[in-house]
Amino acid sequence: MYFSLGGGLLLVIILSFYEAGIFGAVQSGEETGKNMPVEVLPKGFVSSKNCKSCHIEEYNSWRESYHRTMTQVASPVSVKGPFNGDKWNLHGETYRAFQKGKRFWADLPGPNQSRLEKEIVMVTGSHHQQIYWFASGNSRKLEQFPFVYLLGEEQWIPQKTHFVMEPTKVVSTEPGSWNISCIKCHVTIGRPRYGGRDNIDSLVGEFGIACEACHGPGEDHIRQYSNLQNQTKKISKVSSKKQKSLINPRKLTHRRSAQVCGQCHGIFTFNNTKDGLEWNSKGFSYRPGDDLHKSRFYIRKSNQHKVPAQNLIKANPKFMEQSFWPDGMVRVSGREFNGMMESPCYQRGELTCISCHELHKSAGDSRPYKEWANDLMKKEMLTDQACLQCHKSFASKVVNHTHHSENSPGSQCTNCHMPYSTYGLLKAIRSHQISNPTVAESTDFGRPNACNQCHLDKTLDWTATYLEKWYQVPKPQLSSDEKSVAASLLWLLRGDAGQRALIAWSMGWEPARRASGKEWMPPYLAQLLVDPYDAVRLLAYWSLRTLPSFRNFDYDFVASEVQRLSARNNAIQIWNQRSQKDKMGSDSVLITRQGIIKETIFQRLLRERDDRPVNLAE
Repeated sequence: MYFSLGGGLLLVIILSFYEAGIFGAVQSGEETGKNMPVEVLPKGFVSSKNCKSCHIEEYNSWRESYHRTMTQVASPVSVKGPFNGDKWNLHGETYRAFQKGKRFWADLPGPNQSRLEKEIVMVTGSHHQQIYWFASGNSRKLEQFPFVYLLGEEQWIPQKTHFVMEPTKVVSTEPGSWNISCIKCHVTIGRPRYGGRDNIDSLVGEFGIACEACHGPGEDHIRQYSNLQNQTKKISKVSSKKQKSLINPRKLTHRRSAQVCGQCHGIFTFNNTKDGLEWNSKGFSYRPGDDLHKSRFYIRKSNQHKVPAQNLIKANPKFMEQSFWPDGMVRVSGREFNGMMESPCYQRGELTCISCHELHKSAGDSRPYKEWANDLMKKEMLTDQACLQCHKSFASKVVNHTHHSENSPGSQCTNCHMPYSTYGLLKAIRSHQISNPTVAESTDFGRPNACNQCHLDKTLDWTATYLEKWYQVPKPQLSSDEKSVAASLLWLLRGDAGQRALIAWSMGWEPARRASGKEWMPPYLAQLLVDPYDAVRLLAYWSLRTLPSFRNFDYDFVASEVQRLSARNNAIQIWNQRSQKDKMGSDSVLITRQGIIKETIFQRLLRERDDRPVNLAE
């Protein structure tokens, strides 16, 4: 059995094991008859509620984090989407979300033109979006409502739109995917207990990511403290020896500390079938403080030839391209551990996740919980201090190093060394493989480099010239297009769907707009309104509507192809009607000083679009 993390993309060779008789029947667990996974604590675990009495501040900040609400039982408190009877049409079928009293329901098509009403019993997500799971009626197996609710936009979208996925009219409710995929990381101590398609008896220690996921099982700690409490009444008196049973990631080596986060934020498979079967029945054997690599095989370009990776790749030959750029840099969200492992700051330094992030808001942090919870960043790490805490010598020469004005986006360490080259959650996300910008990463591997992702109006030749001048980076051989056409347009017009998604987002990124100007962008974002991929169209629309003259632009990204084409033409017409100075262009963005698009080059690049199927395994 081999697994890889991937939200909704189930890379599991599990049905074949069942059919071969490897699993056998699973005996029903506690609370038999329930139609969803239930909380049953494994030996040694006590649940987060038993941490509260002594660790009230830590408990409160955890309560306000999105880790806690990663998975919740459906209730009027946890469900954020409006289940008000609205209907949607998807590929000729009607779907509806409605509420009866305090319970939530999905109305969806069934077999032979019948209708099914299924109760929503579980919710995944609470930060950017919510995914809703309904009871299948077969053991504790869950199925997914094919629509996702975007919390910030207050908008329902088809579930597949949320990912960069090959366009298809197939609608799936992902039967059992929560039980054998999401359960790996969206709960504490998940145990799939898969015994066949309709024999799934999944149990969890706690819904959501709770205290013991990061600190280890707490039973011994509570017992030790309880014995001591009768003598001292104060937790501060507990000796370090007495607290050995509980792990504090801050007191681990930087590698073991990072592994606490890496148990979820990484791309891995099992070392062997035995480990996979053990996980199915008992959950992961890893406990915070252990060596994570002893129980899992983390996929990297450097080890993809080894047996565990090869077994995974054999099952899914496109696995590497779905998760990594060709040079091995992680391409998808939620896999920061893999990226950090490739970083010099981790390999030769002491960098770990909590160098910048904190899982409990510090006492001196005046930010509201919601602001802190957004990325769990330490307040001071939102600045260059994140890098200067180690690279102290650069503090007095930042401008000399960056060649950009002090306090400008171009002088911010992370914009150059952790650019937005990762995709997920309908946005671009910073790479966690710390690296130096090069033009070669774009020409050789297709990855947008930091310079051209900010200077969207500049060519690769322009970037190569400055990198050679400032940092002695050799200038690569470039094609005529790479010398004359803005790199962003090469990715937008002839790139693959993943590249197009990143550029659609980048055209809405304010630092890039300040560096590049925005007057020339509408016709290119308009072109993406007819892109084959839902996610690309939606990202382009979000960026377009933030531009002058497009604030109230009407567009439905899941409308018919004819309607989308009409919207594109309307957007171009709006741009054409603007004054010459309001659509000022340049040769590199294929717009004349008179505001006229160089249509011949535009259409040629569009014909060269990379239409290979792209499925990014978020």
